[in-house]
Parts: sequence; structure tokens; C-alpha cells
Amino acid sequence: MATLTIVKDDKFVSIDGVGLNLDAVDLPANVHAIQWDGSTGHIEYNDGTANETISSIDAYSTITNDHATKKAADEAAATQAANEETALKATYGWKRQFDETTSYASIGEQLDQQYHDAVNGTTTWKDGIAAVKAAHPK
Repeated sequence: MATLTIVKDDKFVSIDGVGLNLDAVDLPANVHAIQWDGSTGHIEYNDGTANETISSIDAYSTITNDHATKKAADEAAATQAANEETALKATYGWKRQFDETTSYASIGEQLDQQYHDAVNGTTTWKDGIAAVKAAHPK
């Protein structure tokens, strides 16, 4: 671990630039924050006591473990949400509504296609509808 910042009142813990708010940060009442730069650090107090230099963060392992647990849970939730979004995008309904590569033309465009098909004896409108249906089979 390179860096550690703990702000007691905010229940904020940052480890190596990953900041999280935890449910609880159990520190003495007069502690405001703990700072660690990878090799040295200090405790900041909120009662006028001078900052105290520390040479180890072993005493805060419960807090760092809670941070690691929450970080893992957040990453798992993000992965699950991404998987659910991917699954949703694979559904027939989503593709029919949002897949612009094979979607129906606007109503105005379709009416124009039908008019030109009737005048010119073409099947542009039917071909367009068939292409969308073929791209999104039920």
C-alpha cells in the first residue's frame, strides 16, 4: 500500500487513490485524520493536540480491510450491472427499439416509400420492412 488517508468524521478512507465512504471508522474521539505516504505518516487531532508522527499503519488494519471489502463489493456490483446491460442489449425488444443499424424508417419516410413504390412499381418499402424483420427474428 502506497498511500492511506482516513478522515474519521466523514468516514472517508482512501487507499492508493481509491476513496470510499465506509459505514464506520473506529478511531479515538480526538482524531481528525490519519495520513500515510507509503513510508511515514501522521495523525491529525481535532482538539489542539500537535500532530503525531507514525511509522506504521498496522493499527488501522481493520479500517483498511473494510475498505478492501467494500471496494471488492463495489467492483462486483459494477461487473454485474455491466453484464445485465449486455444481456439487455442482446434482447429482441432492445434491438428493435435502439439498434439503429437495422431499424424501421420514420413513418414519413415509410409513407414516401409506399407512394414511390405505387407510382414506380418498386418494392422499396416492403424490402426495408423485411430487412428489419430478418435482422431481428423473434
